Amino acid sequence: MHRLVILMIPILALTASCGGPIETRIQTEAAAALPAQKQYSFTAKPEQNSKTYDKARNLVAQALTGKNFVAVESASVIVHIALANRPASIAMTTGEKENIVRIADQKEQKFLQSCEDFEHRLTINMINSTNGSTLYSGTAAEYHCNGTFDQSLPHLIDAALSDLGGASAKPPNSRIRIRTGIE
Repeated sequence: MHRLVILMIPILALTASCGGPIETRIQTEAAAALPAQKQYSFTAKPEQNSKTYDKARNLVAQALTGKNFVAVESASVIVHIALANRPASIAMTTGEKENIVRIADQKEQKFLQSCEDFEHRLTINMINSTNGSTLYSGTAAEYHCNGTFDQSLPHLIDAALSDLGGASAKPPNSRIRIRTGIE
């Protein structure tokens, strides 16, 4: 019996390294008040050609409907969606030379972790079609070892749109939301 307990400790440690809470890292900003008419259009041509992108577009449309937005053929607000699914072992940057900005740091694997993490990242921008200014921007990202991007999408969309609404601009907001699921 004593040996069985000793053998169970490593097994429990291995299974614990792939489970646990999932951190959703959220960044939002409402640069300006949204128009009184809550109408939007997606970009005429989809930004990406994949089933995951199509699913994201449909889920974003449902989420916007839940926030009393209406999809129309040609609106003053254009919704742009960007998806990224990258190995978490590499950092994400933008810019060149002295103007490099780090978007996401490299993630180290957890102790006894048996698979490589991937970062699932979604950005939703709402753009004023008249002058090109950003009215709202929301980004949500999670690290996953076994979870798929499709499984993450509803949570990422909910997080990215979490500060959408209201009559005035909102300053940049960064926070972490904890949830359970397949890590």
